[in-house]
Amino acid sequence: MRTPLLLLAWLSAAPADPSTVVGPQESLKDVAVRVLGDANASAELRALNSLPSDSVPPGTRLKLPGQERALALKALETARTLVSQAKDVGGPTEAETRLREAEVHFRTARYALASEAANAAGALVTAARPPASSAFSVRVEPDAGTTTVTVVRGPPVRVEAEGVTHPVAPGETVLVEKGRPPARPAPPLATPLPDQPEEGAVLKRRADGKGLLGPVKLSWAAQPGAERYEVEVARDAQGAAVLTQTASSPELQLPVLPAGRYWWTVRAVGPLGRSEPSGVRRFELVPERLKLEVQKGQWQ
Repeated sequence: MRTPLLLLAWLSAAPADPSTVVGPQESLKDVAVRVLGDANASAELRALNSLPSDSVPPGTRLKLPGQERALALKALETARTLVSQAKDVGGPTEAETRLREAEVHFRTARYALASEAANAAGALVTAARPPASSAFSVRVEPDAGTTTVTVVRGPPVRVEAEGVTHPVAPGETVLVEKGRPPARPAPPLATPLPDQPEEGAVLKRRADGKGLLGPVKLSWAAQPGAERYEVEVARDAQGAAVLTQTASSPELQLPVLPAGRYWWTVRAVGPLGRSEPSGVRRFELVPERLKLEVQKGQWQ
């Protein structure tokens, strides 16, 4: 019973709306420094709010970037590092072009496109690098007569026993028993596919005595080999924290929540590790309006 209460307290403390009001004598750059910590982010605020210039009257309410900005910024920082390292060894110029595209998209508040271009730039640099050495672990259990090989990263590792060879790719594990050929490698966990609520769903819920709405049930497709699932959920607001909850089945019911927009992702967890996180799903909670009917009586 304690986890829902902690989740409720955390969500209640998150900002209710990703917006801010321009203060007296504040320029758009001042607002950008105050809310985003970067004077150059005024270009993002201008694009996000369709403003003709940086001159904004006091009292104007400005829309702020949501979680997509944080994701795009992280992708940009990674791409900048990779491209910078590639320059030192004569890296591909195409990656630099995609990085410049990402920077333009970011400054014009097109965060999804910025993430896409930044990830593409990083992929180009990685593809141009020479193959890395494999990283793997070997666990030998003499009493049981077994050897377990798990590949973490790099090119596939070939495991041979009793004249049979199997390639083991990153994320896979193979068990070899004494006197027997190696078993087929166990595949890595697949990424769960979110099911409900649908992307962008507006969920109407009746408010309780404290004005909280719910419940909301999240569900996704079950994955073979998964022992549990890790679900990350947060309010879709600038600076909102992320909380991880664990579910033993492919569904999770959240406690009653404040009205607002939310996002969530899920990943599978099993003996061989964790899958990649699913794509982000968003939903919005709004109070359900009660319809009041007044019947005619003798007093009318």
